[in-house]
Amino acid sequence: MDGRLNVDELNARLPTALNAFTREDLYRILDDLVPSAALPAVVAEQVPLGDGPGMRWENPLLIRSGWSGHAQEGAWDLPPFVEILGTGWGRVKLDCTRARPLARVIDIVITGNPSVTVIVPDGWGVDAQQLNVSGQSGTISSMVPTRPMGDLPRLILRGSTTMAVKVRNPSRLERAITSG
Repeated sequence: MDGRLNVDELNARLPTALNAFTREDLYRILDDLVPSAALPAVVAEQVPLGDGPGMRWENPLLIRSGWSGHAQEGAWDLPPFVEILGTGWGRVKLDCTRARPLARVIDIVITGNPSVTVIVPDGWGVDAQQLNVSGQSGTISSMVPTRPMGDLPRLILRGSTTMAVKVRNPSRLERAITSG
């Protein structure tokens, strides 16, 4: 099995998942979908998030991009909730190679017309399946797996843009600059 459910399997498991009271209840419906070593992490307790921009869904870290664009790079805290708002045709560079992720799952919503490049360290996962692109310039290009390795973070990209979205690991030059 590849970890995906068809509609009938989903419908059969959904009532059990919605009525689960314990982690053991969730283990029973996930044990054939998730590797057994990863099950505790999948059904782990939520970590208290704290306050400030990006720590709660209703108050995301807002990255605005006008005509001049925006680069979020260097050492920075990557909160669990980020929104990229493109008010012009500018480029957004979200470089996570030196970022400190504050959660294992990072929700990134893209709206407007930004062209976005997301750079993540090796081993991170980026899922762009919920991202809609449209228009002649709208494309999604990713060289990064959707699932992370081990306990590394997973970014989930969603929302919509009319421009290109590129997801990649650091280039050799970027690695050399970062390490030296």
